[in-house]
Amino acid sequence: MISDQDLQAAIEDELDVLAQDAILRGEVDKPDWEPAIDSHAVLVVCLRIEEETGVAISEEVVPVGGFADREECVREMMKHAKAAIDAAAAQKTTEE
Repeated sequence: MISDQDLQAAIEDELDVLAQDAILRGEVDKPDWEPAIDSHAVLVVCLRIEEETGVAISEEVVPVGGFADREECVREMMKHAKAAIDAAAAQKTTEE
C-alpha cells in the first residue's frame, strides 16, 4: 500500500507536470475567474492516483470547474484517494 507521503508526492508531482505543460503552451496568466486547477487537470490527477495505487478514483469527485487553489486540490484528492483505497481494501477483505 502507498504511504500518505508518497501519495501526496505523486499528486504534487502531477500538478507540477501540468503546470510546466501550461507554461510550455504559453498559459501562464489565467484570468481571476478561472480556477487554479481546472477539472481537466483534476481528471489527470485522478489517473495518476490510479497509476500509483491501482485504485480508480471516480470522476464524480471532480468538482465542476476544478479547484480554486493547489492546496485545496491536494487536500481533496488525498481525501478521495484514501477513501477509495480503504473501500478497495474492505471489498478485498470481504471477498476472501
